[in-house]
Amino acid sequence: MAKNHQIYIVADSQSSSQIGDVSRYKDISLLTPTEREARIALYDHNSGLVVLAEKLRQKSNVKNILLKLGEEGVLIHAGNNKSSEEPFLTDRISALNNSPKDVSGAGDSMLITSAMILCIGGSIWDAALFGSVAAALQIGRLGNKPLKLQELQVAVKI
Repeated sequence: MAKNHQIYIVADSQSSSQIGDVSRYKDISLLTPTEREARIALYDHNSGLVVLAEKLRQKSNVKNILLKLGEEGVLIHAGNNKSSEEPFLTDRISALNNSPKDVSGAGDSMLITSAMILCIGGSIWDAALFGSVAAALQIGRLGNKPLKLQELQVAVKI
């Protein structure tokens, strides 16, 4: 129904305290699993990160994946809408906060900030950067508290 009404669909699933299968989300615009969640969904504990992300993209038919790597940052795996030999584009952003106080809410901050950037017409590259900044801000304080727009603006100097 959401697709029929052109509603932007994003998804995430927690597998740290439960068994979640991020591959069950099909035909969506953005998926933000951790490396562990992707490996669980694909039963793949050996492939490299790019291969892993591409397998998940193909299985779910998702347009973009932000593969969360914890203290190593995020792998951006984007569908390439242009006709080329490469069906996807990949890049990486290193972790932006090397002194976390509390990792609670980092993934949620990345998901919602990235989704909002995509919804207003930003690219997946913009979404990954702003999502990474939001996650870095979130882990720099105790507790999972909502970020304020002003915090994000100061961090990215808007």
